[in-house]
Amino acid sequence: MILLFLASAMFPRVLSALKFPSAINFLHFALAVVLFVWVIPRIRSKIAVQILVGLLILLTVSTSSALLNKAGLINVILNFLMLGEPFILLIAITSVKLPEPSIKKFQKWLFIFVYIHFAFVYFQKFILRYEGDYIKGIFLNMGAGHHVGGDVGLTFGVYFLLASGVRSKWLRIFVFLLGVGNILYADVKQVIIAFLVSWFILILTQLKEVWKAIMYLGIALPVTFVVLKIINSMYAGIRYISDMEVVTEAFQYKLSVFSIILDFYKSDFNWFFGLGPGHTISRLGWLMKDYIQILQPLGVTGTPVFNTVWIAQESYYWSNSGTGSSMYSLLFSWAGIWGDLGFLGLGVYLYLWFLVWKYVCVDKLSKFFLITVFVAGVIFSWMEEPAFMLFVVSLIGLQWQKHHAEKSNKLLQQRMQNYDFEQQALG
Repeated sequence: MILLFLASAMFPRVLSALKFPSAINFLHFALAVVLFVWVIPRIRSKIAVQILVGLLILLTVSTSSALLNKAGLINVILNFLMLGEPFILLIAITSVKLPEPSIKKFQKWLFIFVYIHFAFVYFQKFILRYEGDYIKGIFLNMGAGHHVGGDVGLTFGVYFLLASGVRSKWLRIFVFLLGVGNILYADVKQVIIAFLVSWFILILTQLKEVWKAIMYLGIALPVTFVVLKIINSMYAGIRYISDMEVVTEAFQYKLSVFSIILDFYKSDFNWFFGLGPGHTISRLGWLMKDYIQILQPLGVTGTPVFNTVWIAQESYYWSNSGTGSSMYSLLFSWAGIWGDLGFLGLGVYLYLWFLVWKYVCVDKLSKFFLITVFVAGVIFSWMEEPAFMLFVVSLIGLQWQKHHAEKSNKLLQQRMQNYDFEQQALG
C-alpha cells in the first residue's frame, strides 16, 4: 500500500505521457484516503497515534475555516490531503515496527523508483539532447518538473552516499554524482542554495555541542564559498544569486504577499482561520487554474486572492515567469498555509512537523532532510508538491524503521548474552 501510494505520486506524469487521462494526476489523493482508512486500525506505536490526533485537529481547523469563509467541501478535502499526505504516509510507516526483510524491500523499491528517474534524466540529456528546464526526469510536462526531479535526485544521492548501507564506497560516490549531475544538467540552482542553507541551519541546531558546531562551520564555510564560486563561474551574470542588493530587494518584494492577503481580511476571525482552504495561494489555487473543468462540477470555490498575487508576481522583474526566478516567487507554501488557514492552521501544521522532528527524525540526516523541506517551503509551493514531499518523508520513515530494527537487534543480542552467561553460571 505504501509503495503503491508513493508510486502514484511519482509516476503520474509518465502515465499521462502514455495517453492516460489527466485525472491520473489525482490518483494519489484517492490512495491517500484508502491508506488512511486502512492503517488506522493497525496502528501500534505512540508516535503514529500522536500524528493521527494532530492530523484530525488540522482537519477540524480546515473545516472551521471553510464554514467561516463559505468554501466548498471539495476545497476542504483537497487542501487537507495536500497538507496531510506526508503525515498519512508517516503514520503508515511508523504504525508498526517492520522486520528487517520488509525494511530492505521498502528500501529496494525506493531505490528502483529513483533509478528510473535517473534513467529518464540521462536519456533526456544525452539521447534526446534536452537542456536545462527540459530535463525533468519522470516529472514530464510539469512546469516545475526540473526542480522536483533535481531535488529528488540530490536528496537520494546524499542518502545513498551516507545511509544506504551499500558497502562499496565507489558505488555510493557514483550514485551521489548521478544526483549532482541531475541538478547541474537540469539547471536547478535553487536546490543547491536550499541544501546549503539547510546545512547551516542543521549546524545551528547543534549549538549545544559547541566544539562540534565550530568544526562543522569550519567545514561548511569554505565548502559553501567554493560551491557559490562554481555556480557564479558556470552561470555568469546571474545577479539574483550573487548580487546581495538584488537578493535583499527581491526577498522584500516576496514578503509583500502577506500584506496583499491581509487586504482581503473581512473580520478578526480571519487572523485565526484565514480566508478558507484553497482561497489564497496554496497549491489548490494552482489546481483551480489548471484543472477548473474537473473541479468546477465538484463545487470548488475560489477568491480573487490567487490572481491578485499572480499579477503582483508577474509585474516584478525578479519574480516573473520570463526574467525572474521561482526563488523569489510570491506563491510559496508557508504563506499559502497561513493565508488559507490562519495562525491556528499554521500552528497545528507546525505542531505536526514538531512531532516528526522530535520522534521520527532519529538522526542528523533525517533532520537535514526535514530542514530542506522547511527551506523549500519558503522558496515555492514545495510543501504541497506530492512527489517531493512523499519521497522525502519516505526516507525519513525508512531511517526510523532502520533505527528501531537496529535497536531491537541490539536488545536481542544483549538478552542472548545474558542468557549464555546465566547458563554458564548454572553449568
